[in-house]
Amino acid sequence: MGIEKFVKKAIEEFCIEYVMKPYLCYTEHGHHARFYLTLYNMLPQSERYFVYNGEEVCVIQKEYPTAHNLDKSRRQNWDIAVLKRPVSSGEKGEPGYDYLPLNSVVEFGLNAGKEHLVEDIRRLCHKNSNVTHKFIVHLYRISTSGNLISGRDWSEKSKRILSLDEITDLVTGYACDRLLVYVGIHDKTFPNKNGVWAISKSGRQQVFPKKI
Repeated sequence: MGIEKFVKKAIEEFCIEYVMKPYLCYTEHGHHARFYLTLYNMLPQSERYFVYNGEEVCVIQKEYPTAHNLDKSRRQNWDIAVLKRPVSSGEKGEPGYDYLPLNSVVEFGLNAGKEHLVEDIRRLCHKNSNVTHKFIVHLYRISTSGNLISGRDWSEKSKRILSLDEITDLVTGYACDRLLVYVGIHDKTFPNKNGVWAISKSGRQQVFPKKI
């Protein structure tokens, strides 16, 4: 089983738990940490670490730098990165540990607008991203206007919420290989909307709840 299969499975477990218990973490960064733990625990012990230049390295990295500036003024960082094994050398003239090739990257958005999602897609699909398997976790947490559970929630009236069709059009429009966008929705005002969907260039599939 390639390590990207564990990443995919961990994302689906994480998203299902999120839809059922959306307030386990206050911030998006809290969800990063929770996902990191989910993925780490899912990996076989033999897959968690490797040796690079005589040093033990964890295969899962938080805020690992992009290999290039990806058309920005400087390099950025990935939310969660999974290093590729076996490890090849990094960029010429640069410390290899800072430029290791990536098997998978997971970018997160919690109540993030369209611009955030588009930028995540653009960076992951950039020809110099140095990423083989590209994942995005796009989460919505919606509660009642005038009675929000958290100030970080969006109300059901927010115009920033993208429909599943709008997100699907964005993803299929990029036609990016090995890109998989997961959408997790928890809506206090309309529970029938709650669920998890996986979207690739070939279309959209409902992950949770399973269709009967």
